Amino acid sequence: MADYPRTGSILDSGRSRTGLSTQIIVFANNEPVGAIQSFQESQSRSNKKVTEVGTDGHIEIVPQSPVGITLSVTRIAFDGLSITEAFSRGWRNLTSQRIPFDIVVIDSFAGEGFEEAIVTTYHNCWFTSTSRTFSSDNYVISEQCGMDCEYVSTTRGGESIANSSVELGRDISASQQRDAVEAAADSGKRRGALDFPGIITAAY
Repeated sequence: MADYPRTGSILDSGRSRTGLSTQIIVFANNEPVGAIQSFQESQSRSNKKVTEVGTDGHIEIVPQSPVGITLSVTRIAFDGLSITEAFSRGWRNLTSQRIPFDIVVIDSFAGEGFEEAIVTTYHNCWFTSTSRTFSSDNYVISEQCGMDCEYVSTTRGGESIANSSVELGRDISASQQRDAVEAAADSGKRRGALDFPGIITAAY
């Protein structure tokens, strides 16, 4: 295995390093969700740009709101299940939901074993929209849904990505840009990283 001299990118002619959708498994309540055509995650929040009179530019940027996590899923109607039923819900219509659920996505890019896989959990999901498409030019019925998640956590080997190591892929465990609070928030041990003491003086 060789490292690219300038960027440090891993070059290994014996193994593909590109992430593939075939390495992803989606679970809801410990049951795999099949026939998914697309699974899109979006995380966003707004930031406040602080300015002052007499300064031509921003003097600071600070988060203005918590992070919002949304999911968009497209699935082929398969096995007689609607898209809500496929996510282990015992109902079909959006108005019926009263209990949130978790979605677990397992990415086995780093290895086949559970200790090497990256596990992302979307906690307490609520459907925000559902739709079903019937089209004369395609006899296959597809369904779409949108979801809001309370928070998201990502782990590898049961701990935060920053505190774990892996033989395959890029390992940043030895990097200097590590923060214990960020690692705790990333692994779901904290809801966010901004409510911890010392944020004013925090720096790498």
